[in-house]
Amino acid sequence: AHADMTIIDYSAGTLKDMGLAQAKVVTMDDKTTMEITLKPGFDWIKEVSPKLPGCPEWCPANHFGYLQSGTMKINYKDGSTETVDAGSSYNIPPGHLPEVIGDVPCVMVEFSQSTAAIVKDMKD
Repeated sequence: AHADMTIIDYSAGTLKDMGLAQAKVVTMDDKTTMEITLKPGFDWIKEVSPKLPGCPEWCPANHFGYLQSGTMKINYKDGSTETVDAGSSYNIPPGHLPEVIGDVPCVMVEFSQSTAAIVKDMKD
């Protein structure tokens, strides 16, 4: 195996439990990945909003990932909706509420990486 390679083990990550939602978070240097599970009946307003500063009415995060299982409806502030099916990759902007459709939990994997240090060091 290459010395710098990591196989990610979400079971060894930090568990964030939010009732019908849970996230297993793994951080490596400037990289973070999460395995998120939303169970049927999950209510973002009830279960996540109170844990955030100012208790926002809409999710303030950008989500960039892959839906492994389940079907998720994304409701936006402007009244529009999108459906994400298992096997799809997504990039969801802030200002949304997720909804689990049907009785299969939504399991998704998201990745983020800070590229600020690289961009700062780029030559013009």
